[in-house]
Amino acid sequence: MKSNSIRIRPFNVGCSFEMVLPGGKVILLDPFFAQGPFEGGFSREDVTGADYILLTHSHYDHDSDIGYFVEKFHSKVLCGHMSAEEVLKFHRIPYDNLFPLYPNSRYSFPDFALDVFQCKHNPNGGRTYDPDFDIGKEMGAEGHGRCDQLGSLESLDFMITTPNGFSVLVASGRVIWDDLFDVCRVRRPNMLLRQAGVREDGGGMKAGVQVAPEVLAELLVKYHAQLIMPFHHDVLLKRWGKEETDRYFARVAEEVKKRSPGACFVNPQAWKWYDIGIDISD
Repeated sequence: MKSNSIRIRPFNVGCSFEMVLPGGKVILLDPFFAQGPFEGGFSREDVTGADYILLTHSHYDHDSDIGYFVEKFHSKVLCGHMSAEEVLKFHRIPYDNLFPLYPNSRYSFPDFALDVFQCKHNPNGGRTYDPDFDIGKEMGAEGHGRCDQLGSLESLDFMITTPNGFSVLVASGRVIWDDLFDVCRVRRPNMLLRQAGVREDGGGMKAGVQVAPEVLAELLVKYHAQLIMPFHHDVLLKRWGKEETDRYFARVAEEVKKRSPGACFVNPQAWKWYDIGIDISD
């Protein structure tokens, strides 16, 4: 017998996940499909729904398709209060569809509860403020510069809790404060979605060396989750290719198991659905 708490599938670009809650509502995390169509012919047209869109931060490789999904599904967009106005203007989101979030706050929706935590993300492009610099131009999104600047200042981590008590922690930021580890010692999320690209120098995504598998595993187990899935595979795939990336994650899985017996690290396949629940067998 299996009790499904959520269904989830990753897209292995940015922080993009599609998550189906027990009642059937869909959360879309950081929709970024500008690099599509993807292997297998998949595109944003294959996303089944987006009742809610959660935005960790407003870099273009996390928010590129918000406007498309809001128009298609009339989504509620939940994003940081600092970035909210620029996200609203760039993606032309109706006021009623956008909900600014504040760190260290809890929001209860009919379909889930959301706890919000402050974090800090890697700077996107230039590491120093430049009013004339617009990294979005490089990605075909001229005018997105203000969103990108705010995305380098404001980033949020989320704890999603379903009505049956299953919790998913989304951690996209750098480790600056230990507050979230303290929360996780008590809350112990069932599932962790965590950014895969962690640099030794803590710098930008284009600079620095990826940490050793042992170092990433040591970081992951601090969240006390039973199931761990990485995201932002595209950062590593561009550097290493699929074979080396898969080898790296296999090592991470081994190290996670050593440090936290019973925990499971899964290197997910892009666009594949995963049913997450509790099994019982006699």
